[in-house]
Amino acid sequence: MKRIKVGVIGTGFIGPAHIEALRRLGDIDVVALAECSDDVARSKAEVLRTDRYYGDYRELLKDGRIQSVHICSPNYLHYEMAKAALEAGKHVICEKPLAISVAEAEELVELADKKGLVNAVNFNIRYYPLMRQLRLMVDKGHVGEIFAVQGSYLQDWLFHPTDYNWRLEPDQSGQSRAIADIGSHWMDLIEFVTGLKIQEVCADFATFHKVRKKP
Repeated sequence: MKRIKVGVIGTGFIGPAHIEALRRLGDIDVVALAECSDDVARSKAEVLRTDRYYGDYRELLKDGRIQSVHICSPNYLHYEMAKAALEAGKHVICEKPLAISVAEAEELVELADKKGLVNAVNFNIRYYPLMRQLRLMVDKGHVGEIFAVQGSYLQDWLFHPTDYNWRLEPDQSGQSRAIADIGSHWMDLIEFVTGLKIQEVCADFATFHKVRKKP
């Protein structure tokens, strides 16, 4: 079987998880990573055991060995990185959201179709065994006709007013905030499990910490 050569852009929180998962597949080689500077890239490459590293993602895209790119950077960089990767002839697996505006996302979908390349968002929770089982039960009619779906997500991340992260900056995370970061998983699961497509949405929003202490 021909092995797939992959490059990973961004190795902060989720990038290392991508690298670990890719290596477990058995037929994929993570051959390079890219970071925001040469120094950061070098240190991450030592820890994550990648042969090549780049301080600029554009240099990684010039690596002729790489067939697919995983984008694990902050949200506001997804569009420009995915577009550059597609234009370089690379398949793209991107962290959610695909982009921070509908117009950007539609442009990427059109570009990928034109190039004949994959441009996907890795909604990984749909592959959990429990979700696969639930989808099978729905397909077989074991749960009857679905009229409503309820769910919740609890997490202590960013719980304290002293907690801070780039996701709290609208210019970096986008205007959809929690919906894009966590809510997108929930909406994907609804579509995956039920087989239905979301047509309209409505929501009540609340800000629990009116003021945060930025470091």
